[in-house]
Amino acid sequence: MNEEELVIWEGRPSHVKDLGYHTLCLVLSPLVVPLGLMVHRCLDTHFHQYGITSERLRVTKGILSKRIKEMELYRVKETSIHQPFFLRLFRLANVVVTTGDPSKPEIVIRAVPDAPALRESLRECIETMRDRKHVHDAA
Repeated sequence: MNEEELVIWEGRPSHVKDLGYHTLCLVLSPLVVPLGLMVHRCLDTHFHQYGITSERLRVTKGILSKRIKEMELYRVKETSIHQPFFLRLFRLANVVVTTGDPSKPEIVIRAVPDAPALRESLRECIETMRDRKHVHDAA
């Protein structure tokens, strides 16, 4: 990250997204394996981080080993919000970021609060970077 790059937003997915999975694990809890799976899912969600800067979107995943995926904002084609019924109950939503890059066509920022505000901040940064890089879609 360079000196001009500003952090716009950082966050993690809510554990609410795993509530059904955890409930199933608890129902099957007389078995040891479901409890291990439940702990793994909790840790996986906890160590899943999103970062949006003025220039890029970064997704960091991994409990012991880390995987970092980055997408330059000027490459983003569109953003949208997907709010399944269950997430709506908790005022959470997924922000879907789509790019033309075939190697990573879509990144989903899962189960975050105030998704419309996050999407709008992201959209503003995308437009700024596209102007700076002189990237414009041929409509």
